[in-house]
Amino acid sequence: MGTDRYQYNFDERILSPGEKEIVRVVFTIPLNEWRFHDFCLKHDIVCYLPLRKVIRCKRQTYGSKDYQYQNVVLRPMFPSYAFVKLLPEQCTEIFRSNSLVRILGDQDQLSEQLLHDIRLVHQIETIAMTEEVEFNADIKEGGKFLIESGPWQGVYGWLQKKRKKSLWTVEIECLNTLVRATIDPTQYKMTPVNYD
Repeated sequence: MGTDRYQYNFDERILSPGEKEIVRVVFTIPLNEWRFHDFCLKHDIVCYLPLRKVIRCKRQTYGSKDYQYQNVVLRPMFPSYAFVKLLPEQCTEIFRSNSLVRILGDQDQLSEQLLHDIRLVHQIETIAMTEEVEFNADIKEGGKFLIESGPWQGVYGWLQKKRKKSLWTVEIECLNTLVRATIDPTQYKMTPVNYD
């Protein structure tokens, strides 16, 4: 895919839109996230493409011996999704990238929930660079908690015990997906959340 040259970076400008600027989730053509990201950088549009580390294995045979190489590469965290901050007149410009399918959400309204979800995605992205995180988990079950310390500070989620492991599931509303990670609940200060 040619994405090994990319570095992990987060543009804080996406979290502080100006008076006329809008922040939106965009849906790209599959496997075109990097092309869209490059287009936005080239046209001075703030784009945030959440990344995660993936181990890429490559096997080669020389003579009668097999060799296996492993590389750590960056891949999009949520395939076909990215976040952009742009002016309303730039909405038509980003379609010229030939990588975009649609812009999700209402054009006229900036949602505080969307900005909260972007902060949450960035927090998960930071954790995913060092720990194993499972994406698109199907089930959220167990008690709902708010973590008040550590790298998950300020995040609501569900805690579930499974095979002597504690799984922490977080919902990202704007992408309609769940993220699951293994945590040690004794290392965090957690407050139960009531459903009243």
